[in-house]
Amino acid sequence: MTNMQTLPSPNQIWYTSTDRAIINPSARYFSAVIVSNSYDEGWGIITFNRPLTEVGWNAFLECQTLEGIVFPAGVIEIAEGACQNCKALTKVVIPDSVTKIGAKAFAGCDSLMKISLPESCVNISKDAFDSHTQITRHAKSMPAEDEIWYTAVGNQAIEFRERLADAAIVSNNYQNGVGIVKFDKAISAIQKSAFYDCTTLTSITLPKSVIRVADYAFSGCTSLINITLPDSVESIGVCSFEGCSTLKTLQLGDGIKQMGEYAFARCSALKSFTVPQAVTTISEGLLSGCSGVTKLYLGSSVVDIEPYAFEHCNIVGVYLNSTTPKFGAQTLRMSTGMKLYVPHSAVETFKQHEGWQQYAERICGYEANE
Repeated sequence: MTNMQTLPSPNQIWYTSTDRAIINPSARYFSAVIVSNSYDEGWGIITFNRPLTEVGWNAFLECQTLEGIVFPAGVIEIAEGACQNCKALTKVVIPDSVTKIGAKAFAGCDSLMKISLPESCVNISKDAFDSHTQITRHAKSMPAEDEIWYTAVGNQAIEFRERLADAAIVSNNYQNGVGIVKFDKAISAIQKSAFYDCTTLTSITLPKSVIRVADYAFSGCTSLINITLPDSVESIGVCSFEGCSTLKTLQLGDGIKQMGEYAFARCSALKSFTVPQAVTTISEGLLSGCSGVTKLYLGSSVVDIEPYAFEHCNIVGVYLNSTTPKFGAQTLRMSTGMKLYVPHSAVETFKQHEGWQQYAERICGYEANE
């Protein structure tokens, strides 16, 4: 159970126990409600009322018979103490969607000798694991060039429009918690309005052959929680993800050079946003209405920000990894309380720059990947 095809359904957790009996976790510490918990044919299955995005604080704390656990695609965070002091735990499968593991999440797991984490999991507390647990990294699982992977509400295949991409659909099957759309050739573009108003789509992973995501491609996908764009993608169209109000995890590839106007407008569940390194201009209204975004990470190539890019956002921290100013405070349109974070070595350079002098007291240093 180590790749996307064999993960649980998005609304399930699979587990094993040493006594082959049901384990009852702390039901209130999940992002969804438990509707059933059974143990049959060597596996326990916890089913939730909707796709799971968070395994919360102390969810499986001191579950002494917990032996193995498999989290579903779509889980973003494994919170503080989630599996702490599970002494019998030997096997944990972490999906590619996980980006954060909290303090002591797997501390005190005496039998957990090794665990493999996806490269996308970048926020790991220093004491999340005991020192004896060997941590390895694995590359994200990706579809073949003639496939798209997705998950859906109700774990049912979605009847998509005929032209999703620049190739014809051959098959669309939903098994083992993931849907696989097969095309008659490698795809390079997601068509205009391909998934428009597809309200049962919860996650999607595109293959490494895709170069372009066209206008309105995912606009109005109100159940979309997670999306992964490969490094091959170079452009994202106008309003391509506009109105994806439940989108919490957004992994943009490093190859993106252009993002269209209002591409992520009204994605109110996003808490932070990272502009890829190759992007030079932040388009008009890019994050307009993203009220949940408090942190903004700008790539080192950004030189211009168009009007309304961050309208109705609540950004309190803007993070640059450039050591030299490429634009001034007027371009960023500094709002009340907003702070600028730059590499420690560049703090004085920014404070003395004519474009930033007025806001010198709001310029702070941070550990950046220079």
